[in-house]
Amino acid sequence: MANDKFSIKEALNYGWETFKANVPFFIGFMVVMMLLTVIPDYIVQKMFEPRSVGLISVKIVLRLIGLVLGMAATRISLDIHDSGQPDLSRIGSIVPQIPSYLVSKILYGLIVFIGLILLVIPGIIVAYMFLYVGYLVIDRGLGPIAALSESRVLTDGYKMDLFLFSLVVALVNIVGVVFLFVGLFVTIPITLMASAYVYRRFSPAESVAETA
Repeated sequence: MANDKFSIKEALNYGWETFKANVPFFIGFMVVMMLLTVIPDYIVQKMFEPRSVGLISVKIVLRLIGLVLGMAATRISLDIHDSGQPDLSRIGSIVPQIPSYLVSKILYGLIVFIGLILLVIPGIIVAYMFLYVGYLVIDRGLGPIAALSESRVLTDGYKMDLFLFSLVVALVNIVGVVFLFVGLFVTIPITLMASAYVYRRFSPAESVAETA
């Protein structure tokens, strides 16, 4: 499927080619992600009683760690898209953005939740209307409200296209799960970079936008 903004086939092809060009980095990044999220989550499940205060407290900390890692993944994917290589020195730039990112994600979740309560279709519509709130906080340094507003503008007229793209991304990662989860070490980087590719079709890098 293609429109005047992006092609799903081209996005996935870009993700695959970028993965092949950076295999050692992506595998290393996936290992770090696993060591900081999946393994600790498994350990705490064994250490604490179900629904205990200790388990809930540690889970919250792990979710916050996961949130920061998600921010880092977004920053890295955009840097790779823009410059052709990861720039780990820029990860530090996300630290001041953590409060805005957290608030924007909470607002996003609440908006989608309310939409789903009213009717399923409105929930899906607002989910893709505000899809890029996290990207915009990290990429442009916008505050939560400004990011929500800008995402609404960027995605206007393309919600169905983004919905179909997200379905394909989900299917690709399901394939990764089928292959004993090892496949996720390939499919997650591919879909991460494909997602960065699609976002950049809506919101070009500043240097590109300035010369356009």
